[in-house]
Amino acid sequence: MLPDERVIHVDFERGRRVDQALLRAPAVREPDRDTVARTFTRAEVAERFGVAARRLSSWERAGIIVPSGPRARGAAKYTFTDLLAVRIAKGLSASGFSTAQLRAAIAHLQTQLPPLAQPLTEMRLGAEGRSLVARHEGARFDPLTGQLIFDFDVRALRDDVVRVIRPRVSARQQEAWKWYLEGLRLDEDETARGRAEAAYRKAIELDPNLATALTNLGNLRLTDDDRDEAEALYRRALAADPNLAEAPYNLAYLLVERNEREAAVVLFARAIELRPDFAEAHYNLAMALSELGQHLQARPHWKRYLELDPRGPWSALARQRLDAHRPA
Repeated sequence: MLPDERVIHVDFERGRRVDQALLRAPAVREPDRDTVARTFTRAEVAERFGVAARRLSSWERAGIIVPSGPRARGAAKYTFTDLLAVRIAKGLSASGFSTAQLRAAIAHLQTQLPPLAQPLTEMRLGAEGRSLVARHEGARFDPLTGQLIFDFDVRALRDDVVRVIRPRVSARQQEAWKWYLEGLRLDEDETARGRAEAAYRKAIELDPNLATALTNLGNLRLTDDDRDEAEALYRRALAADPNLAEAPYNLAYLLVERNEREAAVVLFARAIELRPDFAEAHYNLAMALSELGQHLQARPHWKRYLELDPRGPWSALARQRLDAHRPA
């Protein structure tokens, strides 16, 4: 995050912003730079690997694929290592091995080996003709009989998965990113906000799904009191990139202004899910919950805000709220 990022702070006591600062989407790394660090939803994996979502669900239930990423709204997410397992499972399925056969092989190996978080990759399960083969801690063997067999390399598999999940960035998207960075630069100067807005609009024209540009343009429109367009831009950003914490956070502020606190609670919570160390989101979620009379639910967020920002401008109020609503 940028050190001078500007954050909306909601004054629930008087129904107005404490200051005019907004939370900008940061100058994160350009797309295609953090391929291995990403996590993916089941739908994204199904689309990228050409595997039906129901097949992925079946593999999950059978213990063939074990998504290890953080859960989002009850659904597990896939890490890069999990994608290697998906590629293996897809290849084995294409070679004629059924889900039942894979489940049986994994179940047999689990009785012989310590618990494995991701069986297909940790056991290096693969195929040789019509036979399954496995590798674990240097040993190569038949997963059902234990007979030692040949070695095989997974480097090509890893490279193949990287090719599948690497974002395909067009020249148009690259140009959009340059305009976004220009808008971000100009956005720091209040006298250049008109030019910043023009740069963001150019970026969005080139790439309508550039969520960071949508979010920052929404901030500028909100600053100019154009709440309708700001809301529309935040919602577009949410749809374009569900992992961008700034969009739900700022949209939640707009909903608070309209006294739609229940909906705002959901969005503040989403921002925290995406960024657990988001101090302002913890504060504002706690305040929204308190205004709804949910003081017990607010307590963990008051506490977390104080842990993250113990000398912050709202620390005294957070401590006051904690003291006022101690459990009996």
